Amino acid sequence: MKASQFSENAQLIAFVLQKGAEWNPDVIDALERTWGKLRYKGKLFAFDQTPYYTPEMGEGLCRGVVSFEKEIPPETIAEEKEHSNALELTMAQAENPEMRQVNIDIGYMDMDKVVLPSYKRGPFKLYAGKGVWLDMLLTYAKGLFHPTAWAFEDFKRNPYQHDLQLIRERFKKAGKGRL
Repeated sequence: MKASQFSENAQLIAFVLQKGAEWNPDVIDALERTWGKLRYKGKLFAFDQTPYYTPEMGEGLCRGVVSFEKEIPPETIAEEKEHSNALELTMAQAENPEMRQVNIDIGYMDMDKVVLPSYKRGPFKLYAGKGVWLDMLLTYAKGLFHPTAWAFEDFKRNPYQHDLQLIRERFKKAGKGRL
């Protein structure tokens, strides 16, 4: 059997960190200009488990997940990571480009897991080339997404559970996944 018979597209998703509990229309517009129409837009949740981004982005941060109609071969996620970093820089404060207005964790979901690329290595990350490391943060089993032991705190609490299940269901219903 050829290896290509096992190739599957993955659902392109993004975990978006921004100020405020309502989606910023400029952020949604920028996401759609970069990756195309949204398939699903989840709820925003308070990002209050770590002050890591506060010095850069300020107080009142919230994070939510979106999915796009666009699907990708998983091996191309490094290119999407480059696009997300470029978009963050484009949306940064003009007077201080080091101060981001939005943090976009682009990634993919297949029927079994959620994977986010990173430029930071780590003991549980796998190297994907182009300076990108892959971090499998959630696995899907028995109808739920389960955080890995090394997942970030908000993924361990996983307020995104409902949204991720809906994204997975829409991806599945669209009959996608197979190349």
